[in-house]
Order: sequence, then C-alpha cells, then structure tokens
Amino acid sequence: MNINVTLPKSTVTRLGLLLFFQNKGLYIYLIASGVVTAYTLSTGNYGLLIVAWLPYLFYVFLGIFNILRQTRSDGNPQLLPTRYTLSGNGITVKTKLGENKFGWDEFKGWQVVAGNFVLFHSEGFIFAIPKNDVPTEKLAKFQRYLDEYIQR
Repeated sequence: MNINVTLPKSTVTRLGLLLFFQNKGLYIYLIASGVVTAYTLSTGNYGLLIVAWLPYLFYVFLGIFNILRQTRSDGNPQLLPTRYTLSGNGITVKTKLGENKFGWDEFKGWQVVAGNFVLFHSEGFIFAIPKNDVPTEKLAKFQRYLDEYIQR
C-alpha cells in the first residue's frame, strides 16, 4: 500500500507543540516547582522561586523555540513530499533526500493526533500521516496494518 503525503508547516508545528506538551518530564518538573513554591511561601525564602521556576520557564521557552525553528526550516525532511509504502515487513519512507526502510518492530506505538496518524519510532522521532491523505478506500486496510503490527 502506498500513501503520498506532504505535510504543511502548520501541521508540523501543531504536532510538534502537542507532542512537546505531552512530555511527562515537563509535568514532573512542574509538580516539583509547585512543591518548591509551596515550601518557599511557607518559609519566606523567595530566592528559591528563581531556582524552581527559571529553569522550568527556560525549558518551556527553549522547547517552543526549537519546534518553531525546526518547522520553519526549508531543510526539514518532514516538510518534503513523502511516499510511505506499507508491507508485511514494515514501512519504506521515500523523499527526494533518499529512501529508508523501517521494520514494524522499530515502532513503539501510534495514535491519532490532530487528524493525523502519528507513528512513534523507538529512536524518538515520529512519522505523521494526515487522515485526509489516506484514500478512503485504503483507510480500513491502513488502520489494520497499524493495529496488527504496532501497539496502540
């Protein structure tokens, strides 16, 4: 099965931001900052607020900045026209930069995010395939491949 995809910059940006804010580490640090804030308010040592919140805000700012910078880059491979070929062995991804083959065992999950099928690779990157780019007659077969070969 072949699926041709060209992701617009807005979709890449939206997915990047959604996935960034789903990062569990972000919320663990937020809880820790809240605990430090509570301690600070009870002891009156307000210098600890800077220790707790400045790194957190820097992390959030840097994450958003990097996502926006990467999605505005014309060299971003996610923005290139891409052909996904699905088979029983895995997925072949072809762009003008080259072709790569990925076995099904390399993926650690998938989900539908903002109208896109998002496949999570074990090395931390994703493949996004808009639902609208999957022909209606192939949609059921495409979802069967994902359900059969990748845990949701």
